[in-house]
Amino acid sequence: MQLHIKNPGSQPGVYPISRRGEALKYLSFTICELGGGFSEYSFDSGDEELSLDSYSGAYAVECEGAHGVWSVEVPARASLREAHPMVYLPSHSRVTLRALDGAARITIGGALGKDGVAPALIGGSQIVAKTVGKDNWTRTVFTHIADNIPAAHLICGETVNQPGGWSSCPPHKHDIFGAGEVPMEEVYYFQTDPPQGFGFMRVYTNPDDADPFDCAYPVQHGDTVLIPRGYHPVAACPGYTLNYTWILAGEGRTYGAWADDPRHAWIKQG
Repeated sequence: MQLHIKNPGSQPGVYPISRRGEALKYLSFTICELGGGFSEYSFDSGDEELSLDSYSGAYAVECEGAHGVWSVEVPARASLREAHPMVYLPSHSRVTLRALDGAARITIGGALGKDGVAPALIGGSQIVAKTVGKDNWTRTVFTHIADNIPAAHLICGETVNQPGGWSSCPPHKHDIFGAGEVPMEEVYYFQTDPPQGFGFMRVYTNPDDADPFDCAYPVQHGDTVLIPRGYHPVAACPGYTLNYTWILAGEGRTYGAWADDPRHAWIKQG
């Protein structure tokens, strides 16, 4: 399985990382780099609802569909350590992204949508911020798209690892029905501060899984990891803040519907 996709670079363009129905059944993921002679990108969302996240530069969004014409400007990002607005766009929309001042990198997550959902900018107090974990696995989780948006499938946010810290710990998974778990795929898109930093991610199944795998990846600025199933903890190199956008979709839509690896769940009580 090709789960780790390296940063496509900083040249202006559109980079489809994963199309729905290929490596992942429920999710698509695209990187859009605006700037230079490519400062505007228009496309149709088709049957997918979309989440937009951004990492550099201000940009404008225009979305035309059953809801009429909706537009918003998203400011340039001040820090990878702080919450930043995301945008939700419904399916069957005509979308235009436009850079407002130099380069702007935008990621586009997609999942099967439904009719009747309005576009939205999720920022400020609408973003749910929580500090979770303890010791060197304390991290900040920002949830942007969950119960606040009546989306069909998407749940989205960001996690910020402190330098040298871990997240997605205890390792958890969400790939079956049972014991509070709901099958959902996920995408992690990584940014580091400073940008020459790196981290590590492991994606693995239980040893008794019918089709087991165990993969470890060095993740750098702009890399993507696809998570079709299995546990998926992350570690940041000392000295470097690691931010990753996470995008969930699957057979249910319940944030927190996951199961910890029973071999490591004890760290919650340690």
